[in-house]
Amino acid sequence: MSGLLEKDVLILVKQKKLFIIYLASALMLSFAMDSSFVVTYFTMIGSLLVLSTISYDSFDNGLPFLMSLPVNARTYAREKFAFSLIGLVFSWAAGVAAQFISMFLQQKSFDALDVLGMDLAFIPVFLVIVSIMLPINLKYGADKGRIIMIILIAIGMAIGLLGKKVLTSLLQDGSKIELEYLIAKLAAIPQNVIVLVGFGVSILIFVIAMMISIGIMDKKEF
Repeated sequence: MSGLLEKDVLILVKQKKLFIIYLASALMLSFAMDSSFVVTYFTMIGSLLVLSTISYDSFDNGLPFLMSLPVNARTYAREKFAFSLIGLVFSWAAGVAAQFISMFLQQKSFDALDVLGMDLAFIPVFLVIVSIMLPINLKYGADKGRIIMIILIAIGMAIGLLGKKVLTSLLQDGSKIELEYLIAKLAAIPQNVIVLVGFGVSILIFVIAMMISIGIMDKKEF
């Protein structure tokens, strides 16, 4: 697995110009938008760049060549998940560093622990996104995977809009008091508890997605 990790790191190193562009654009945008945007931006870009290594592996029959080396499909799937986790953490950390630099340059007053607490909430969200994207990309390839992800995002947005309409209608009828009570109860849950639960659920989804991906790679013929 270490050899596969080294290969993927070298692939990303060749894209260092992109990192510089992303860093510069993120810092500039952080002055015009909320400082937490830069954390979201960096984490998202880092996750996408990690997934791009699958495209490089598939290019010009690269994957069958990799499988001819002392590497099997199971190891390949595990490495992609390990590398995506490493990439997610590093890109998140880079985003947090850029956020603090931005706030320092703008001379904003802030509580570092409060800011970090809010930033930690982004990790479970992107961990779930990566957990969904990796099996899709491994099964259908990067190009088809992007199309499927766009469809899934569209479905998710449609469900979100439908849920908003249902919630609005509930607030207008006799269930308003019960619903407001439930919302108040949820709002009273401490932030650290919500973040911990989010981490637990996202890690579980990550492990399940890795097992699914191993099964996908096992069924592939090279």
